[in-house]
Amino acid sequence: MSRLPTILITMAIGATLAVGCSSPTEPGLIAANQPIGSGDGTVARMALPSAPLGIAVADEGFAYITQPDHGFSGGTLARVDLKGRTVTATIPVGRVPSLVIFNAERTRAYVSNQWSDNIGIVDVASGTQIDTIPTIGDPFALALSPDGGTLLVTTNVNQLFKIDIATKTTLGSIPLPATSHHILMDPHDKSLYVATRDGGTVMEVDWRAMTVSRTFTLGGRPQDMTFAPNGEELYVANEVSNVLHVIDLAMGTFTNIPLAGGGEGLALGNDGNDIYVGLVFAGAVQVIDRRDGETVRLIPVGGVPREIALDYTGRDVLVSNEDGWVDFIEPSDSLVPPPPPPPQPDTGYTRVGLADGALGIAVSGDMAYVTRPYANMVARLDLRTNSVTTSFPVGNVPCYIVFNSTGTRAYEANQFSDNVSVIDVATNTQIATIPLTGDPLPVAISTDDNTLFVTTNANQLFKVDLGTNTVTGSLALPATSHHLLTHPNGDLVYVATRDGGTVLEVNWHTMSVVRTFFLGARPQGMAIAADQSELYVANELSNVLHVITLSSGAITNVPLAGGGEGMSLGADGKLYVGEVFSGLVQVVDPATRTVVRTITMGGTPREVATDAERHHVLVANEGGWVDIIR
Repeated sequence: MSRLPTILITMAIGATLAVGCSSPTEPGLIAANQPIGSGDGTVARMALPSAPLGIAVADEGFAYITQPDHGFSGGTLARVDLKGRTVTATIPVGRVPSLVIFNAERTRAYVSNQWSDNIGIVDVASGTQIDTIPTIGDPFALALSPDGGTLLVTTNVNQLFKIDIATKTTLGSIPLPATSHHILMDPHDKSLYVATRDGGTVMEVDWRAMTVSRTFTLGGRPQDMTFAPNGEELYVANEVSNVLHVIDLAMGTFTNIPLAGGGEGLALGNDGNDIYVGLVFAGAVQVIDRRDGETVRLIPVGGVPREIALDYTGRDVLVSNEDGWVDFIEPSDSLVPPPPPPPQPDTGYTRVGLADGALGIAVSGDMAYVTRPYANMVARLDLRTNSVTTSFPVGNVPCYIVFNSTGTRAYEANQFSDNVSVIDVATNTQIATIPLTGDPLPVAISTDDNTLFVTTNANQLFKVDLGTNTVTGSLALPATSHHLLTHPNGDLVYVATRDGGTVLEVNWHTMSVVRTFFLGARPQGMAIAADQSELYVANELSNVLHVITLSSGAITNVPLAGGGEGMSLGADGKLYVGEVFSGLVQVVDPATRTVVRTITMGGTPREVATDAERHHVLVANEGGWVDIIR
């Protein structure tokens, strides 16, 4: 029986008590000094700027921690003295260093420099990056063979690569069903385990032969993994399903332990007795007794907890937090330093409820269409009264939607019907469908209303003649795209390749790529400046808004509080970005490159559209409503 309800109450009480704790005296270290309950202690915290992520711990009592800094500056490794909990060295590496591992002797460290497309080789004695190994695509997850001679790495081209370190040559590769952010070498030296994240699986790979032995289908988004002390069970944190999977490797079966949020980082602590799971969206660390699967503590660390590593003591764990610190959690800890007081909520919006989730949204005149993917319907919203006037059926899982310039037709992508609905706006009815290859999601229309652009999970951009409703051209993409944007000049369309980490500038007349902007991570919604000088791109994983100067191709970044998905340029000239995992909408002034407003919407904000006539911005929320921001 789960103890979560009790633990949640304890967490709330603990957070209240922590406010009265005295301020720290040790530089860079924050620790509350009032324990709560018998045997419970407090979490120690060390400030570490530049969004710490990956952690590798050496038996000698130090750790390397990556500092990707969201790509704003050159990445670094921080060398941390674990006894003194101080940074003793900062080592420059490549752009956006992500995960890091040591060889067995701790003479070398290997760091995945995500945006540099290489693996950095760090000499531990001198504290310098002495060489790099080029990779195909942006590398992330790393593992070493037991003899230290072979490196296993995954990149965003959805491949697992085996690399000979001495010669820096690729010895083999395996295609993956989706990108992987975590891989783990079997302690018995038999297999490599690959969590395919968006593929919802863990693959058991014979890394010597580079063949897949078994696939465990888990669903959701599998992330970090660790083995039970006997090596017979594999624990897998799931970021979307909110469970910890326990896989019996002998039987090939698994059971689930409930989590209080989506799990990412994972490690065993307390001499192997407890499982520590970082709840990345909930700002907490859940502690589970490994022997009975019961949750014993839920520690509200705040921020965005990422990777977790076992300390050299074998009892404590380190938790990197993207908000700028590392927590040192001992087996009895339950309190954390008090967070800053929350800002007053922004109430400058009106909420319109729907019976189920809202996803795509488009505005024309005094009305908006909102897709309802779980009901296979499109809702019509009267913007003068902020009320839903009707809903009508379309295809299976309706996604994004667009109007023509006169507002007489709308075009909506039916993801699981493999077609696009043609909607007569006057009668609110689907009057035709346009068949496509693959599952469509985003749609965009040319400035002359004659051509529709659609991408599908066949990794293709399709061009459709709206006079005949037939496909007249296509372009292969490096990855699936969830957002398209037509340039007002009538010649270009922009394609955000999501897992490809790029935005393609495409001449749609010739269906050829003019330029490619390399952004990394996961580019999503886009908008273009009123004077057409800049392109704005929300990034779902880098937690930034990219600003691309179109004349030069130069890229600058504006930090966001969470991953951006939908975006629209408001009538006030500001950019409204829906942050899908944090339930926020942040408003960015493109002139000053700063966030000027943060609105807590809750739920899951998806697509964003502008009502220019009323100077409002509409946000579709998968939680079952539309917010109209004033």
